[in-house]
Amino acid sequence: LMKNYSKNDNPVMLSGYQFIFGGIVMVIVGLIMGGRINHISLSAVLMLLYLACISAVAYSLWGILLKHNPVSKVAIFGFTNPVFGVLLSAWWLGEGSSELGINALIALILVSIGILIVNVRKQ
Repeated sequence: LMKNYSKNDNPVMLSGYQFIFGGIVMVIVGLIMGGRINHISLSAVLMLLYLACISAVAYSLWGILLKHNPVSKVAIFGFTNPVFGVLLSAWWLGEGSSELGINALIALILVSIGILIVNVRKQ
């Protein structure tokens, strides 16, 4: 749907509308289902703002890419999320010593090979 709508509309505005209306609906449903906000701290608000900003930027960039490129090319980057997630957590969070063992490396290689097999054009 984002590809179709982003042809005529600004992808950043579309992302903004989705986040605003989706957030409102989720808060209402959460409150109806019994969720409560018991304690609000500065660190919690800052974490929420950080996550909201990063998500908004990422989804807006995704929409901009879809506006100017075919879905088949843009989707390749979505398939690489697990690979980059593992590598970045090992590097940035220091999870490389025990969690990133030989099994994880083999899994990353297999996932990468699968991405290549699916996305390389037949010659």
